Amino acid sequence: MPTLETHRFVVISTAHVSETTAKRLNNTPAKKWPGLGGPYGEYGWFLYAHDENAGVGPDVIPAELFGVMTWARKQGFDYILFDCDADQIEGLPAFDW
Repeated sequence: MPTLETHRFVVISTAHVSETTAKRLNNTPAKKWPGLGGPYGEYGWFLYAHDENAGVGPDVIPAELFGVMTWARKQGFDYILFDCDADQIEGLPAFDW
């Protein structure tokens, strides 16, 4: 039997994304997002925690979102599930929108 590839993800509040970035994620087809991911129903987004922000122009990952990705990578996570009902993480910027 082959060795299965596994990944870890963390569930955190959508408050860690700015309103501008949230609107962009909500109003842009996932294939045009600045990073790999997709919507999480009506509740948030599921995103790969990129370890490099190599985009240019509209492909640049917004700074606050990339900051969360960097934090997630340091904690050993590969993906982030942003959920509107999840807890906020102390030490990460939070936005009241």
